[in-house]
Amino acid sequence: MMSRFADTYLKRVFKTMEKNKLVENGDRVFVALSGGKDSASCLYVVRKFVEKRSIDCDVKGFYINLDNSPEVIESIKMQVELSDVDLITVEPPNILDYRGSRPICSVCGVVKRYLMNKIPREKGATKIATGHNMDDFIVFFLKNLVGKNYSWISNFKPRVDSTHPKLLTRIRPLFNVGNKENERFCDEMNIPYAKKHICRFKARECSYNRKRDNWYNILYEIERWNRNFRQQMISAIEDISSLFTREEEGRLNECSICGEPTSGKICTYCRIFKN
Repeated sequence: MMSRFADTYLKRVFKTMEKNKLVENGDRVFVALSGGKDSASCLYVVRKFVEKRSIDCDVKGFYINLDNSPEVIESIKMQVELSDVDLITVEPPNILDYRGSRPICSVCGVVKRYLMNKIPREKGATKIATGHNMDDFIVFFLKNLVGKNYSWISNFKPRVDSTHPKLLTRIRPLFNVGNKENERFCDEMNIPYAKKHICRFKARECSYNRKRDNWYNILYEIERWNRNFRQQMISAIEDISSLFTREEEGRLNECSICGEPTSGKICTYCRIFKN
């Protein structure tokens, strides 16, 4: 029997999905998996939502094998088996041979963003779902606010529609639940997930994850004396996002090398690996 917490969690996520029409009849949704609790929760709730609402939608798991960790791979296999969906795995080319000046964490991000759009689209996806959660977007907002990157705030919402024929619509079903909630949900529902992400390039836990966790701790500390701070904050961020626009997304070109969407003549992926 489902606990009160898990029931409340699902109702909150389903409300987000219904309000923003994240999954609709005729969709083919690829859920980006990392092996961790957030993407594991995302796959589970998307599949459960489709099932409960009798939506004609094909759901698949999608994994970019950047870490080659047996724990991660085994967790992902169990996740897709639990949700009864197919898994599409991609082996990124050349990344281990990269010897340029760009930080490897930056290269990792470029590869993920590029392949997460290109491969699912080529395989017929209409949308890509990610496990980005409430805490992530609060941190993104604060970082971009301090950095005066105001235009990026336009993307901080549950659904970012395509602005180019080759750009998939991005959906974030976990927009109104946070890191702790996802961990508890997985634990209570017996959803398997990898506890750590070991960077294959540095042979240690992903530095991005460590820095992110420090930000999370700040949010939780604020919430100790300001109850519901995160919920209030994410609601405000969603409202504010509509006041900003990404100018470059309105004039996307196609990369002269690979043909993928880019704001310049050559996309960042090709500048790193093919130029």
